[in-house]
Amino acid sequence: MDELVIKVPSPFSGVDDVGFSARYPAQAWNERLRDVPFIVEGPPRPMRRLVERLSLFTAKDSLITLRGDDEAYSWTAPVQLTDEVCVLAFRDHSLREVNGDDDAQAGRQYIWNLVRPLAFTFLRDCVRLGGLRLADSIAVVLDVGHPPLVGLELKRTAISAENGTLLLAA
Repeated sequence: MDELVIKVPSPFSGVDDVGFSARYPAQAWNERLRDVPFIVEGPPRPMRRLVERLSLFTAKDSLITLRGDDEAYSWTAPVQLTDEVCVLAFRDHSLREVNGDDDAQAGRQYIWNLVRPLAFTFLRDCVRLGGLRLADSIAVVLDVGHPPLVGLELKRTAISAENGTLLLAA
């Protein structure tokens, strides 16, 4: 699998200048999924509020009680590099300590984490863990390092049926 960058320029309701990118590192198809770093950028005031909400991501397993095949992951704590930039990472847990009884479930979890764009996982968790309000329409750009770039525009409901109430601009 080659390196892939997913860019989401303005996914939050009420602010057009806060966005993020997720960088999937190159790796062999049969390797355990590597951590995927997310770089989030925006003006100081909304970033301060966003970093506060992203800090809740580390408690995902205690906040989300229903366990499905799409929940085999965690987030690192956000690290604010400047008042306008923070980083955090997605960590795959699908193949942790698999025994014979759990092979099928681990396989399903691995496929979920492999094929679902992690930008969607991040945005879903912004709503369900951080309570953040997403924009109704969300642009996504896929960049494999050479032309053409692939641009998509999705309705928020394709990513999360629910929406949060907190605005970053407030």
